[in-house]
Amino acid sequence: MLLVLALGARLALMLGTDVYFDSAYYWQWARQLDWGYFDHPPLVAWSIALLGIEGTALFCGLGTVAAVWGLARDVHGDAHAAWRAAALWSTVPAGAVAGVWPTPDSLLLLFWTLALWALWRERWMGAGLAGGCALLAKYPAVLLGVAFLITTARARRLPWGAWSTAALASACFAPVVLWNAEKGWVGFTFQLTHGLARGWRSGWATFGEFLAGQLALGGPVLFPLAVWYGLRGPREQRLLRMAVLVPLLFFGCASLRTRGEANWPCAAYVAVCVGVAGMRPPWQRAAALTGLAVVLGMGSHLLFPTLDFRRDTALARTHGWSVLRRLAAPEHLFPDSDARNVAAVYAGNYQLASQVAYYTGGVTRTGAPARFSQYDLWPAPSLAPGQDVLWVGEGGPHPPDELVSRFTALEGPVELFGDFRGRRLHTFQVWRLRGLKAATPP
Repeated sequence: MLLVLALGARLALMLGTDVYFDSAYYWQWARQLDWGYFDHPPLVAWSIALLGIEGTALFCGLGTVAAVWGLARDVHGDAHAAWRAAALWSTVPAGAVAGVWPTPDSLLLLFWTLALWALWRERWMGAGLAGGCALLAKYPAVLLGVAFLITTARARRLPWGAWSTAALASACFAPVVLWNAEKGWVGFTFQLTHGLARGWRSGWATFGEFLAGQLALGGPVLFPLAVWYGLRGPREQRLLRMAVLVPLLFFGCASLRTRGEANWPCAAYVAVCVGVAGMRPPWQRAAALTGLAVVLGMGSHLLFPTLDFRRDTALARTHGWSVLRRLAAPEHLFPDSDARNVAAVYAGNYQLASQVAYYTGGVTRTGAPARFSQYDLWPAPSLAPGQDVLWVGEGGPHPPDELVSRFTALEGPVELFGDFRGRRLHTFQVWRLRGLKAATPP
């Protein structure tokens, strides 16, 4: 029943929401395949190029549930415990989100689980391949290797096969290292500064945000059980316990330095579900029902919102973007204009630029970005003298002077409204920059 309810909730969210802006960003990567990207390794782009956005989400969501089932069956030696673990995982909010909108976390969760399963069974080549894919999904996959090394150190036993695991995983990850070396280590540097640099309001306040995020994405009962299981779980399940504690402790300590994101330690909950499947039924039911309540509550708000928040970030991130399709026909926004003369669309940030590209299929670019992104590593659009571009902003950013100075005229703004069920979620401002000056470089 839990598996069916969770699958229904995921499908309803997938079909009832606009594309998530991070997924649109990775869809942009999939149009220009490479061995690495500024924000993350390349596996999410490769997967979207192969399976599409919805296909990647379904593949990762269903695949992770199946891998949790297999891992739990081998750990407990019982198919009933395996079904309980799979049902528990299907109700974890972080897992539900990863199965709806494809992100690097979606692929990390799948291959982290497969690698953990292979390590448990001491299938070293399989562990190396799955671990390499996990590293190609997201850099924190290295924490599973740390958890394995701690386990072997406590057992005072390092199997010789583990060296083949490390060699194969390193070989899979080597192209990403070479890509970073060629690009001045931009990906590694960004992740280290993004996740570990000291922020201006770091300390107990950001640690409190970390705890609140785990209660929300891990589950109000499953997160405390994760801490208990990691510290006091069965000795023979030490590998699973370390796979819980290492991500939680690492990102918990990091939250004392900077403001992180709640999804960062989400891989820890895979092993928790396997461990809780062997606990007493009341704990299993409490963890599953509270997690399901969060998933259904979140899903119902995103599909049929009744509560009115002053700033509804979740609703704004999942609805109101499809109005950007109108940018594909700029002659309807700016009379007396030729749509064929619009060569590109510039936007104020990478999220908006990605949504524009997804809904129009056109060429997009960021201008005066809020932060460095993959767009800054790609070459600027090639423009010919006399061509026009559009500028799209939200919340007031005007076209930057550097961009305006390259054109002969500026027209606008025209407003586009992104609404959902009578709520105004987005107000986009669109300018048209006419006639690229002949002396302006592309």
